[in-house]
Amino acid sequence: MPALAALMLDAYRGTVDFEEDATLEDARAELQRLMQGEYGTPLLGASRVAVLNGRVVGAVLLTRWGPEAFPFVAFTMTAAAFKGQGIALGAMEAVIAGLSAAGEDCLQLVVTTANTPAVRLYKRLGFQVVPPETPTPETNPTAN
Repeated sequence: MPALAALMLDAYRGTVDFEEDATLEDARAELQRLMQGEYGTPLLGASRVAVLNGRVVGAVLLTRWGPEAFPFVAFTMTAAAFKGQGIALGAMEAVIAGLSAAGEDCLQLVVTTANTPAVRLYKRLGFQVVPPETPTPETNPTAN
């Protein structure tokens, strides 16, 4: 877990999804929330970690999320020094192949639309944009 936390901090630093005051401890806590099921049931066997020369350089971490419990990409990370070299693409392709071999026919994720490299990656892999549901009094308990 320490190597994944360091990867997370490095991968998100300088991106639209990075909080400027984030620390290694924040990354550890985020991964702990993932492991404890706050983002759905962790699918560690279906997740992938990329290691190069003994260094963790990328990861795709999956959970089962939502009422349908589809596999869900909770985090995709690539070490800053390795971005643009196909690490995330390879890890995502391995995840998709593994899920397909296990009989899964759906993989979901959420991406910040301003995260251009991630959006480009997911489009290249064939993901489709699904507009968010419009909240209605029936689906939004906070509506008056």
